[in-house]
Amino acid sequence: MKLPTVYRDVPSWNGRRTAAIGCGAFEDLASGAAFLAETCAALKADGYEAVVGPMDGSTWGKYRLQVWSDDSPGFLMEPDAGPHDLAAYEQAGFDVAELHVSASAAPGSRGFAGAVPGLTVSSWDGQDGEALLGRAYAMVMEGFQKTPFFTPVPEALFVERYAALLAHADPRFILQAFDEGGVVRGLTLAFPDPMRKGAIVLKTYVGSLPGAGRVMADRVHDLAGEIGYREVVHALMRSGIASEAQSRKFGGKVFRRYALMGRVL
Repeated sequence: MKLPTVYRDVPSWNGRRTAAIGCGAFEDLASGAAFLAETCAALKADGYEAVVGPMDGSTWGKYRLQVWSDDSPGFLMEPDAGPHDLAAYEQAGFDVAELHVSASAAPGSRGFAGAVPGLTVSSWDGQDGEALLGRAYAMVMEGFQKTPFFTPVPEALFVERYAALLAHADPRFILQAFDEGGVVRGLTLAFPDPMRKGAIVLKTYVGSLPGAGRVMADRVHDLAGEIGYREVVHALMRSGIASEAQSRKFGGKVFRRYALMGRVL
């Protein structure tokens, strides 16, 4: 069994010097718990104050494990884990550091299209994807900079990560929001899912104007209904923040919960 990688240069957890245990399914509960306990002891001896996992270095890599499911089908880029991983973390003294959820909502507008006066939303025309991702990069770096465990990355890496998704996307679900002066104030990346048939996955949306996210999300739901999709997946939302509250406004029902586990040393 290949054991998870240990990352020693990761974002701090609540101001503590933090390391991370990478992703990788444990062969069984006993060996997984033993590995985690031994790794924590070694890291404490090296001056670390906390350990989180599973996380491949930062939130740009794989991270989180499933802690509850309604057993419905998965979707593209959804975190997974081995059958012994959660129990191994718990036995080794880890608790939930962050909780995330995914929810499902019916398609169709909820009437939020005019929630921000002067804001218009249009679909990407399928041209110059690199320029689109460049605009997305600037907004994501600014919009998520205060999110726990968020790490800025070079624009080239961001574009590379999202270019593959964009290449297989339906441009109708890649949205830009413009203010009255024609300035881009919001971007949304949503895509038809190849695993969860009949679903549109609302993956990322960011706005620099209050309410822009809700207007764009409403357009995604409206388009999904027009085209004939049966659900919109609100993917991988950090519990307790605005996106989870917004999901409830769209009637989102949680079908999966995930955790980033943590242990103070």
